[in-house]
Amino acid sequence: MDQQPDKFSAEESLAKTREEIRTITRSILHQVNARQKASLKISGDKELLGDAIANPEVEKRVVSESIEYAKSIGLDEDFARTIVLELIRFSKIAQSEDIYGKQIKKFLDSKNIRSVSIIGAGRMGIWFARYFRDLSRRVFLYDEVRDRARERSELAGVEFHENFDEATDSDLVIVSVPISKTAKIIRDLFSYKKKTESRRPFNVIEISSVKNVIGNSGLLEEETDLDESIRLYSIHPLFGGSAKPFDSNSMVQSFPGDTTLVRGLFPHFTIVSMDWKVHDQLMSIFLTLPHALALVFADSINAHRKIWEEAAGLNSPSYLQLLELSKKVLSEDPEIYFEIQASNPNSQEILSETMNSILRLEKLLKNKEEFVSFFVGARRKIDELDDLRKANQSR
Repeated sequence: MDQQPDKFSAEESLAKTREEIRTITRSILHQVNARQKASLKISGDKELLGDAIANPEVEKRVVSESIEYAKSIGLDEDFARTIVLELIRFSKIAQSEDIYGKQIKKFLDSKNIRSVSIIGAGRMGIWFARYFRDLSRRVFLYDEVRDRARERSELAGVEFHENFDEATDSDLVIVSVPISKTAKIIRDLFSYKKKTESRRPFNVIEISSVKNVIGNSGLLEEETDLDESIRLYSIHPLFGGSAKPFDSNSMVQSFPGDTTLVRGLFPHFTIVSMDWKVHDQLMSIFLTLPHALALVFADSINAHRKIWEEAAGLNSPSYLQLLELSKKVLSEDPEIYFEIQASNPNSQEILSETMNSILRLEKLLKNKEEFVSFFVGARRKIDELDDLRKANQSR
């Protein structure tokens, strides 16, 4: 009985402290909002001066000063660095949207692109629908499963097409369908468009992540029998449906060589132009390999499930990173991921090379000197490649 008052006192203290934490959290969010608004003032000055949004030197100084301040108030350095880097990232996103949003709208108006149709109501289709909606375009969504198109168009705040051929009334069409269906969808669009006998420019952008199927269909060739008012563009967004539209995203254009339209639509992206066959070779490294490693990791964990369950509360940094990659891959549509690997003619080669690397590692574990030599050499090569990547990004 004597302990009862202490319990009530502790509960009262806990409730009071939680309310204090809620108040502090709201105050932090208020300050973050104020910081974002201040960053928009900076974007205006950067635009007038012609300065780039990203300024590595300034960012480095802000992080360094913030860490020093964190030390002075007893805040963990890593925690402070994480917070400040995210603040900087979202400031740049806000500035990018402020500066480039106006530029893109002007570009769309100059090209008389006022309506956009999205073929395919998957995650990337919805991404593009929202992107052009926020650029004040009239956006329509079509999917062969009409109920899905109707439901998702409502969630995305756009209109929807009941019939496929209605998409030809738009100035721009984004084709976001399974790889195996892309070529047929494009040819059907062109066929319907020709029947209208309209001379109004008609731009079609397909976004398949592997170009082999559409490349072999003959559509990605300079000499085509298309009407001169019809233009096809083949791109591959190297980001997912959850990406921030004005974040530092990347994109490949495989066709045509002229990137004027795509750069006008996405001036804030890193855009690299390359032949579709080279693109697919690269995607075997960018997609096939990490997807395969994620699946193998998940399968291996399951094979050792008994011992894993005995230590389920334990983890390591490298284990958690692979676990997160596996969870991310396994959260996606398995049919799409099958197509990405199965339709790429380079997948078999990269998987064979991976198996050979594993066998090589198995042999290296029998010789310390050879293992160390391999390890150091691999680290040097990866550092060189990463330095090259960073240098290309800063151009």
